[in-house]
Amino acid sequence: MHSRYSELSTEDSGLTARGWEQTNVLAAWLATHEKIDVLICAPQLRSRLTAQRIGQAIGRPVVVQQDLPHQPRTFPSLPPGKAETGIRFLPLHIAEQFPNEQLYAEFSGRLAAVLERLVQEQAGKIIALVMDGNGVSTALRYFLGSPALSLAVNHTSISEVSWQADHWSLIYTNRLEHMPQPASIKPEPPVEQTVGGESKALADELARIAQVYSRGLTAGATLNDQARDQRLRHLLRFANFPAGLRIMDVGTGNGGLALLLADEGAREVVGIDASPMMLETAEYLRASSHSPNAGRVSYRLAAAQSIPLRSEGFDAVVCRLVLHHAHKPDEILREAVRLLKPGGILILADLLAADDPVKRATQNTIEARRNASHVAMYTADQYRKMVTSVGLVIETEATAVFEREVDDWLNDLQSDPASRSIVREMVEAGLETDATGLRVRRQSNKLIFDQRLFYIRAVKR
Repeated sequence: MHSRYSELSTEDSGLTARGWEQTNVLAAWLATHEKIDVLICAPQLRSRLTAQRIGQAIGRPVVVQQDLPHQPRTFPSLPPGKAETGIRFLPLHIAEQFPNEQLYAEFSGRLAAVLERLVQEQAGKIIALVMDGNGVSTALRYFLGSPALSLAVNHTSISEVSWQADHWSLIYTNRLEHMPQPASIKPEPPVEQTVGGESKALADELARIAQVYSRGLTAGATLNDQARDQRLRHLLRFANFPAGLRIMDVGTGNGGLALLLADEGAREVVGIDASPMMLETAEYLRASSHSPNAGRVSYRLAAAQSIPLRSEGFDAVVCRLVLHHAHKPDEILREAVRLLKPGGILILADLLAADDPVKRATQNTIEARRNASHVAMYTADQYRKMVTSVGLVIETEATAVFEREVDDWLNDLQSDPASRSIVREMVEAGLETDATGLRVRRQSNKLIFDQRLFYIRAVKR
């Protein structure tokens, strides 16, 4: 992230969309090609996120080695929004990686001490160690006894050394055949989504969501969308969370809600989303934020139906504008219940459909035309039944009505001109008779409608 967006305020940022896709491919390849006994990573966020995906694939816990040293690697900055496709790095000499020999000597000495200890502690085991390029290249020089060796270490590459005949041998370095060629990466289905034989319907559903939200949003992303923040803060007032909670934000999107949750006093917020591009946008906003609370937020690539985190690990789960994408919304709610501690809170907020079946069908048709990943919006009674059927107890509920301008609403998804025209015509059809149930009207040459969301606050007993 930092090498792509040089204006970011922190070097320790997460993964780009391409980084998430590459990590999925790497994790799947390691699961089928390598036997790994111990999985260790450096404390930097990129290393931790990569290691977590690998751990999910191979069924191993991740050990974060806090004393692994870190020396940021300098990359040429790319213009905002420019794809990283095809980037390969030339071999780097030590002088190109470190400002002076003394800094390198200190770095390599600290790293060597950690590696020596790890090898002794894990003798006889196969260790997977996730680090950045400087860490990998310095580790290889240490094992091979060649401190001046020039090495190329590309993103998501694999290198291996083995103790053989009383010395370290290089098996391979900068291995990249696990990455599809040419370098345009197609994400493999995340491992946790395929456990138990996921249906093709769910795989297609997730692919549609990722496709809809894969447009290049990052370059135009901003922390200063007042209308969006107003809607999010309205939900937070309803949620009324006490301070100090660990919260899961399901379908985090651009991460705006997760950041607000941290600012409102959450101890930790984990946002998950099925779209790598939305996660890049969220990470861009998080890393661009000057709020000291942004460090409490992190993001993961995962389907809402199968979240690779331990059961009963969260005090609260927020599920905002997610269920209307799902053919089986009950699966998402059951996963939320699994994540919640006893007494934990679920906050549900989603599109509220009209009780009249004709108007409801019209609303769903309009939304599906605007958003190809839309499945269905539901009535208040349908939402209540979904929540109680998974064993939650509803404490309170509310209906929120937001005045939306059609063009701004279409801009949320960067809708193409053809779809914009059709959707606008469909909305305008409700001007005279409210056939759409959206209370459409004109104000100062703008087409306005009411977007209704239904809120539920429920508790796991």
